[in-house]
Amino acid sequence: MTEGRPIFEGKCAVVTGGASGIGAASAKALADHGAAVAVFDLDGEQAKEVADQLDGGRAYQVDVSDVDAVTDAFAAQDVDFGRLDILVNCAGIGTTNTIMNMPLDDWRRVIDINLSGPFYCLKGALPALRKNGGSVINIASIAGKRISYHGGVNYTASKSGLLGLTRHAAFELAQFDIRVNAICPGPVLTPMVEQVTSEAERAKTAGLMPLGDWVMPHDVADMVVFLAGPGASMCTGSSFDVDGGMLVSNGTSYDAYMAHRQESVRPSAQGDER
Repeated sequence: MTEGRPIFEGKCAVVTGGASGIGAASAKALADHGAAVAVFDLDGEQAKEVADQLDGGRAYQVDVSDVDAVTDAFAAQDVDFGRLDILVNCAGIGTTNTIMNMPLDDWRRVIDINLSGPFYCLKGALPALRKNGGSVINIASIAGKRISYHGGVNYTASKSGLLGLTRHAAFELAQFDIRVNAICPGPVLTPMVEQVTSEAERAKTAGLMPLGDWVMPHDVADMVVFLAGPGASMCTGSSFDVDGGMLVSNGTSYDAYMAHRQESVRPSAQGDER
């Protein structure tokens, strides 16, 4: 890289689910580092609002669960940009029903968007990615490594499956110099989350985080930039947790855990003190 030049200068990225939250933050971060960004989202108007804020950005209205729509969108992106170097699969949804109460349509819709969608987008991106190599980044979740406490079994299954897709695709596509990795965010404080939670609820969640606060969209976007860039040139088939330490927590508030441990190391509690 030439000193002072943006790391993604002359490169193009597609970000699905790019109209809001992690997707919008990722689109902005990639653009800030020189990439031309195509924003894919079901909400075409919001996607355009995001794309209009990016230098050379363009918006495409697309349902990632519709394979024909995905194929058409990548064909249009190829005409508009002429290349593709980075794919960020961020589009995703969730529902909250238990297994007993989950409508089959809810199961299918979440799997279609969260798992089939990234597969369709990967297929759609491959003709362009094979020309120069590139980076595919799947936004999974720590739910894929345990379970989802906010969503249902459909969300957990889709994110677990996405981690498997990541590993297998990384193996197959290495021959084309295409790297495939996943990011597993923990609780992310998006504008949507802020709208549906109270300040007290948000504070309670922050108290469970060893690092003491929610993950922000830009925290995940920073990892997207790293994985897409030259610093991750030997990273493929891996998942990277951006969770504030949530996966190493057992659900006890961090302050309560530390208070108990601080109490237990008093001299009177130690076995070698008599």
